[in-house]
Amino acid sequence: MFKKLAASVLMGVILFAGTANAQDKKAHVLSMMDKAIAHFKSVGQDQAFKDFDTNGDFKNGEFYVVGQSIESGNIIYHGANKKLEGKNLTKVKDTDGKLFVKDMIDMAASSGTGWVDYKWPHPETKKITQKHSYVARIDSTDTFLMIGYYE
Repeated sequence: MFKKLAASVLMGVILFAGTANAQDKKAHVLSMMDKAIAHFKSVGQDQAFKDFDTNGDFKNGEFYVVGQSIESGNIIYHGANKKLEGKNLTKVKDTDGKLFVKDMIDMAASSGTGWVDYKWPHPETKKITQKHSYVARIDSTDTFLMIGYYE
C-alpha cells in the first residue's frame, strides 16, 4: 500500500514539475518577446538583429529570436542558424506534414500574434522535438519575430 501511494505521489510530483517547466518556458518566451519587440522598435531592425546575436537577453540556449518577412516569407534573421537567413521555408513541412512556417506567416498577417506548434530539431540535441513558437508582428511592418521553446 505504501509503495503504491509513494509511487503515485512521486508521479504527481514529476507531472507537476514537467508542467511547471513548460509554464516557465512559455512565460520566459513571452517576456523575451516583449523585450525583443521593445528593443527592435527602439534601435531599428538592423541594429536589433546585431544585438540579438550578442545580448544574452535575446539568445540563451534553446531560446533565440528569429525574424521573418510576411510578404516574401524569407528569414531575415535567425539566432540559432545563420545558414537559414535569406531562405524561404514556407514549403517546409515538419515530420507530421505541417506547413508550420506558412502557419506562422498567416498568424502574423492576420491576428499579429499567437502560438504555432510543430516539430523541429532542437538546436542543442539535434533531435526532432515538439516546439511551441510565439509569433509577433512588429506593428504594421512586414516583419515578425518568433521565439519558441522545446518540450
